[in-house]
Amino acid sequence: MAEEEIRRLLDDIPGAKRAADGVIIEGEDGLSFHITGFNKIDADLHPSEQFLTGFCSKHEILRLRDLRTAQDYLLRLRSESIAKSPRAVRTFGRRRAAFEKNGRLWSLTGYYSSINKDAKRYIERLPRKHRKRVASIPYGLAPINEANAVALNSILGDLVLVSENLRYFYYFMNIALYGLSHGIEGVDCTDAATIALRIMLGSESFDFDLDPRGTLPPDIENHLQTLTARQMEFTFCHEFAHLIEGHLTEKTDSVDTRTYAFECEFSADRQAVLLPRTNRKTYQMLALGACDVLLYLHFLECASLRGMLPKFSVSSTHPPALERLRSALDAFEPKVGAYREAVKESIEAVELMAENVERRTKDAERSDILTFYGSMYLAGYTDRLLRDRVDF
Repeated sequence: MAEEEIRRLLDDIPGAKRAADGVIIEGEDGLSFHITGFNKIDADLHPSEQFLTGFCSKHEILRLRDLRTAQDYLLRLRSESIAKSPRAVRTFGRRRAAFEKNGRLWSLTGYYSSINKDAKRYIERLPRKHRKRVASIPYGLAPINEANAVALNSILGDLVLVSENLRYFYYFMNIALYGLSHGIEGVDCTDAATIALRIMLGSESFDFDLDPRGTLPPDIENHLQTLTARQMEFTFCHEFAHLIEGHLTEKTDSVDTRTYAFECEFSADRQAVLLPRTNRKTYQMLALGACDVLLYLHFLECASLRGMLPKFSVSSTHPPALERLRSALDAFEPKVGAYREAVKESIEAVELMAENVERRTKDAERSDILTFYGSMYLAGYTDRLLRDRVDF
């Protein structure tokens, strides 16, 4: 919001207070209103569509009236997820301002295309016939609250979707698992795992752009982001493998559904690493990303067994993480070398991590540490706790 608009509101409305972005107006019964700006009314848009102008282009809003392609469907998933979350709306306000700062024309689809590096990097490694197949469908991140990844066979066509929150989950799990080797204190590693678990529960707010949970030294941060990138690449390539292997369209009438679903997951894990035609170093990078992801899923299974997460592990579609990990290693090792001893140590580490998080939750001052909606911080890397809307 422009400074002159802020000053006008502060002068005209009794009790109005300056916010980090805009103005806060206190209402009755504890309610408050946060004004972050004013949008011009577009006569071509219905009143219900005006709200979307903060994060969608006009052309995109018009496309949403009549969905014709899988790309339109992906746009709807993204826009509806943002519209449902005030923090997501504020996050995209910040993202849009940064995007447009250098003269780029904003669209929600264009923004996500610009950050689609992990998926694009993998696609470039694929043989031409597979690259052409994957590049023909919409794929990318979305700001949905559920930290998940999926290959969809929608009525409008195939698409691959990965939640942004899954990336944040990996990032904090990386602090938890690898932090000690970088000099991060054990208490911060445990809190990072707690934040990761809160992300999976949907209680950690989607405002990491506005409110980082801690500022790590640049060299450590860069390494963690590298780890996160390889895990995201595996996540995308696992979903692409479902597509390439025909798992979205094959008939299963004569096969036990659960058995078939399990084998699809095993196959997607293997093929995600083995499909590219690349060098040994890249195979190793993809394999490490796969191992990390499956280890982190095992952490969630351990948390579930300890009562900190609803039933997570064995479902009708996914085998237990350790079964997937063993199957993947059987396939990877001829190309990447022996990882089993290192993986064994990591399994023990994530199991201990789940135990530490359980102890952390029991010793916490508040009983709802896993479920309160808001932000949790890394104490060793945070100078002060920030106040929502006042400080960011």
